[in-house]
Amino acid sequence: MSRSKEPAWYAVHTRSRHERKVLSELERQSFEAFLPEYRTWSRRKDRRKRITKPLFPGYLFVHIGMSPALRLAILQTASVVRLVGIGHEPVPVPDREVESIKILLQGSADAQPAAPLKIGQRVQVMEGPLSGVIGVIEQSASRRIVVSVDLLGRAVAASLETEAVVPYLDG
Repeated sequence: MSRSKEPAWYAVHTRSRHERKVLSELERQSFEAFLPEYRTWSRRKDRRKRITKPLFPGYLFVHIGMSPALRLAILQTASVVRLVGIGHEPVPVPDREVESIKILLQGSADAQPAAPLKIGQRVQVMEGPLSGVIGVIEQSASRRIVVSVDLLGRAVAASLETEAVVPYLDG
């Protein structure tokens, strides 16, 4: 006997770079699925072009009333690794969070993933003429940050786009 719960969103972990394949397969099986994506520029040596990438690489969402049969159908879908949860029990993602992601993606042409950066945090510049520089975030306003680099006991500050830096991990 299959007990069905109220429909809810669940996160599905996929094999690396198989998000669209899993989305297509889930939709083919009549599941309501959502793969949040954003547009960005590819970084190739010889050219640049606009591409679409998953907002959460390796993950997408499915909206179902969880039952053992539906859970098994999802887990048996090619390239699905697991349903995200605690132990072996899938945990629903609040509807408001999935709806917020949809609204954000529809309302903002430049929505994209971003590492949460804090004032005082050590970061490394990953692109542009300052690539490789390690510094500390001094200010953060809108989409620009000021990274301070200590040189000979003096600070040098440069304003950078937030996408140009990543948190620096010692070692």
